[in-house]
Amino acid sequence: MKRVLFLLPGVVAVIFAAAPMIPGFHNAAVASPAHAGEGHSEMDKLNLTSDQKAQIKQIHQSAKQQIDAILTPEQKAQQQQARQQHTKPQLNLSADQKRQLKQIRESTESQINALLTPQQQQQLQQMHAQHHQQHSS
Repeated sequence: MKRVLFLLPGVVAVIFAAAPMIPGFHNAAVASPAHAGEGHSEMDKLNLTSDQKAQIKQIHQSAKQQIDAILTPEQKAQQQQARQQHTKPQLNLSADQKRQLKQIRESTESQINALLTPQQQQQLQQMHAQHHQQHSS
């Protein structure tokens, strides 16, 4: 179940800019701000309660703060420029930064997964499978 949240478009909306930096994070809907609107429709399909939405927002804010603490000022500037140009940033992350970002992603996924009901987790898994099929053909 932990991997189900790995590619959910929109769930990790606050870390859009960090998603392309995380090794193995390949979901274009999450990795690219140009696709930000797609994630919201999928989030709506999960029928999240207002409480779940608020908790997920807090998780995202915490993740963003942690990511900001990891990046150098130069990397943050490159990230901002790439976001404005709707391109993938080339941040030349160190091995330690990659490890830290991976930990943040995994922690975020785990925290969000814990908030979802079994039905929402199943819906999420189905959406992930559909997304994977559409983008692998």
